[in-house]
Amino acid sequence: MKQKQPNNSATTRRDEIISVAAQIFAVKGYHATTLDEIAKEIGITKPALYYYINSKEDILREIVGKIMEPMEEVTKVGRSALPPRERLARIIQMLVKFGAERKETTRIAFEQINILPRRSRDALRRRQKDVEKVVHETIRDGVERGDFAVDDTKVATLAILAVSNWIYRWYQPDGGLTPAQIADQFIHLLENGYIKK
Repeated sequence: MKQKQPNNSATTRRDEIISVAAQIFAVKGYHATTLDEIAKEIGITKPALYYYINSKEDILREIVGKIMEPMEEVTKVGRSALPPRERLARIIQMLVKFGAERKETTRIAFEQINILPRRSRDALRRRQKDVEKVVHETIRDGVERGDFAVDDTKVATLAILAVSNWIYRWYQPDGGLTPAQIADQFIHLLENGYIKK
């Protein structure tokens, strides 16, 4: 249950609208979803919905922002001065947290990107490429420093992104592990492999 924030009730309601809309978009797709459905799911009238948002496109822009912001944070960490091993662990932790806590927006980013307007779609693809690039650069830096034993840095990049990004498909908040615990297990597996030494 969300805590009430009296001084920010409009912002809280708007956030709720964005979250609910993302859930519906992720299931039905953007074009098949109506503002009436979003309003009904939240429990308000369509005219009341317009108090918080201007249009369905307005909601979509907010969703794109929620997708882009964590990717920008990942890119910043990837270009930081941290040692490669710590940098890569932080990136994995951030990607797992993002996918687990923002499942609907992550699904849109990876499965329904075509519902976005072309400009937003292109910007999101550029950001995804940026994330892939900083992961690849981090792995390559680690190899050059002698920290990582990787034969093919490109394959390693794709494997790490696949492991980290796929969590939105199966993570359940009541599943017994937090996103941080799952990230730690991923990092341990990726660093140590699965063959007993």
